[in-house]
Amino acid sequence: MNTFLSLAHKASQDEYLKFVSEHIAPRAHELDRGELAPKDVLATLAQAGYLGITVPASYGGKGGNLLDLTILAEILAGHAAGVALALASHYTVVELILNFGSDQQKSRYLPLLARGEVIGAQAFGEEKAGSDFKAVQATAVVEGDAAALNATKTWVVNGEIAQLLAVLAKSGDQLSLWLVDANGEKNAADSLKVGPARAKMGMRSAVTNDIILTNHKVSLDNRLGGASATCDQVVKAVEHALDVSKTVLAGAALGLADQAIALGAERARTHEQFGESISKFQGIQWKLADLSMDRAAAQMLTYRAAWSKDEEPENFHKYSAMAKMFAAKVARFHSGEALQIFGVLGASPESEIERIYRDSKLTEVFEGASEYQKVIIKEELGV
Repeated sequence: MNTFLSLAHKASQDEYLKFVSEHIAPRAHELDRGELAPKDVLATLAQAGYLGITVPASYGGKGGNLLDLTILAEILAGHAAGVALALASHYTVVELILNFGSDQQKSRYLPLLARGEVIGAQAFGEEKAGSDFKAVQATAVVEGDAAALNATKTWVVNGEIAQLLAVLAKSGDQLSLWLVDANGEKNAADSLKVGPARAKMGMRSAVTNDIILTNHKVSLDNRLGGASATCDQVVKAVEHALDVSKTVLAGAALGLADQAIALGAERARTHEQFGESISKFQGIQWKLADLSMDRAAAQMLTYRAAWSKDEEPENFHKYSAMAKMFAAKVARFHSGEALQIFGVLGASPESEIERIYRDSKLTEVFEGASEYQKVIIKEELGV
């Protein structure tokens, strides 16, 4: 593997840095405080073509790869980690259609998703079913040329702004995946209810809601994988899509760690105690050195995961779990150490490091907790 970015990726990186500095960074505090709607930010991303990075050019996308997307998440997250989380949910739907959808589903939805005319959201989780997909209680009962969906999906990222939901349900004793088109289905207003936005400790630039489906009719044409899809095939499709979103979130963790380094180093250089800059204290130096080293290691592992999706697919499941778990751990621990350099000032909601610390913790929770990533890794070892 070439562990360094290609010229094309470096060009994309420069493009993303310019975009984020102009459109996201100046409004980071507004996003965190809920003064700027996440929908408006996603519309800005859509105008730049960033909601279709991995969509093939034949469907109106940029034809890029997961590494392109991961680099964008990395750059975004230092200022608005929730936006990176929103991208992870949107691209889960994109990946499911690309990998498991019919030609009809691809031609119908991928152009809309790429242009941002439709925002995607994964709706897998339930109160008693998180990473254990087979425990879902949602049902899809086939009735003629449609299926009736009954489900309560929790913590759906992009819930209230999404027009296309990927819903995991049970059809008899089999798992099934359905594309729920909140705009295109006639009875959506009566049978699809969106709960209020859930308050979160961090990643507030993403909106999360519960989604309730009550006898919601979905065309059989919107069943991903078709009627012949087995339970194991559905599980593998969901796992693969989540591997993509986990890698995106690992990229977000890198961006948070980057910002923690920058803020911690600046504070160390400019703050004085006992008559000299605290950057002269070995304890402070070592904190920053450890952060820089661990962040570099996390970046290499995350880029490896993104690269492996296309180049080493047999190891993508393992590497995405490793990248997500390790990068999230680095972001959470070292943002806490950077906050320590700020002292009590770091506890203030007016301090940027306070937001970084809150956002970093949630990278360990969303898209599968770190403990579950360990389960994946040990299974890949055959244990």
